[in-house]
Amino acid sequence: MFYFLFHHVWDWIIYVILTVGPLTGLLKHFHINPVLGFGALLVLIIMLIVVRYLCFTFEIAADMLTINSGIFIKKHTHIPYGRIQTIQRSQWFFLKPFKLEKLQIETAGHDDKTPEAVLPLVPESVRTEIEARRVPNQKSKIDSTDTESLKAVEPETTYLINPHELNVFALTSLGILPLIGVLFALYGKIQEAIPQRVIDSVTSEIVHQSLIIIVVVGILIILISIAGSYLSIVQRYYKFTLTAQTNQLKTYQGLFQRNSVTIPTDRIQALRIKQNVIRQWCKISTVQALAASSAGDDEKSNDLMILPVVNSQTVFKTLQPFIDWTPTQAVPLNRLKKTPYWYFIRNAMLFAAIPIVICLYFFTVWGLLSLALLPIAIFLGWYSASNTGWAVKDDQLIMQVGHSFTRSQYVIPKKNIQSFSLHQSIWMSARKLAHLEVNVRHGNHNQNIEIRYLPKEAAQEIFDWLKN
Repeated sequence: MFYFLFHHVWDWIIYVILTVGPLTGLLKHFHINPVLGFGALLVLIIMLIVVRYLCFTFEIAADMLTINSGIFIKKHTHIPYGRIQTIQRSQWFFLKPFKLEKLQIETAGHDDKTPEAVLPLVPESVRTEIEARRVPNQKSKIDSTDTESLKAVEPETTYLINPHELNVFALTSLGILPLIGVLFALYGKIQEAIPQRVIDSVTSEIVHQSLIIIVVVGILIILISIAGSYLSIVQRYYKFTLTAQTNQLKTYQGLFQRNSVTIPTDRIQALRIKQNVIRQWCKISTVQALAASSAGDDEKSNDLMILPVVNSQTVFKTLQPFIDWTPTQAVPLNRLKKTPYWYFIRNAMLFAAIPIVICLYFFTVWGLLSLALLPIAIFLGWYSASNTGWAVKDDQLIMQVGHSFTRSQYVIPKKNIQSFSLHQSIWMSARKLAHLEVNVRHGNHNQNIEIRYLPKEAAQEIFDWLKN
């Protein structure tokens, strides 16, 4: 009951805040005290939420899960256990003593961003019973939150991130960059809020130290950004554990909120091996799964984290016990010749030219600072070209691209490719270059993977291989 109230009251409060002006005027028009009016509205909202809670019921029957909900429009959802594809659970730390958790259940017929069934707060025994009926031949041997038990039962199919790996993973994140921008923007707003006379008074005293103060403020903002990004990643992937059981993968992670996802391995459409430029220097990689499911990280477009951090030289060796169709070792990739590098650099410079022209037009002299974008664009274009690669290994297509200081290598089973295309402009035709596009299912939508400016002969070979 308290969870329903807390979870839904905030939704209503947002609407109330947005309409507080018109509502206040309406109450005064009818000579109603605004405090009493908003108090009555709050009571009405709480009553609606309580009724909604009382109307929400579920039944774990012998052959299916049934969920009933709705006040004015009744909804009855029937989910046969055999149709369940993924089960996600999340448990805040303050719910652990009560052994309560949130469950999200998704089936193969899922076609939007929300799962078919959400049990907002239920005992852990509910999940255990659903999983037992979903896989009747498998008995629950261990508690999902007990990492030591996981290691004892199936050490060869269990991955547990260690503190050193987690620290490296957190410290090499590029997530500090947007956070730095936000903090600088907040600093500007704080300056605007300070009265001008205070600023003038302080400035007259420390004008000769202004450069030092600017440098100190900049350093503090960067340090706070690094600390914020580090703590966010550490608490999110705290004690990250991956296990493989009966053709399905299970992940567990989180410090304050313990999250778990269970997904069949046959729902995994492709693997993405990612490295930002810092992690390339440190020779570590992150492995994510592109799954035909929304059972992933909401902040990463439904990418299911498989291995947060792993040595780049042992990626495939580590993956093999969990996903058996992956290559046993790194596959040598075909690379672009030096001539196409210019096209990547040219495209990046054209994108950078837009903000540069705008800054030069509106800010004249100060706009010259925007010219710093040109060397950055040149590096980004070179980076994209130098990290482009491709290979065909057995029944897998391997495609590698570079974008925004991040290298992504995709391992795609041929049977999971939904569509593919080969195209070139009239200028590319003369230079015997082509773009190759491959589409795989990702979440409930599509993931487009494109290799640009590869030799026409190589692109045609891959195209013919995909057709056969």
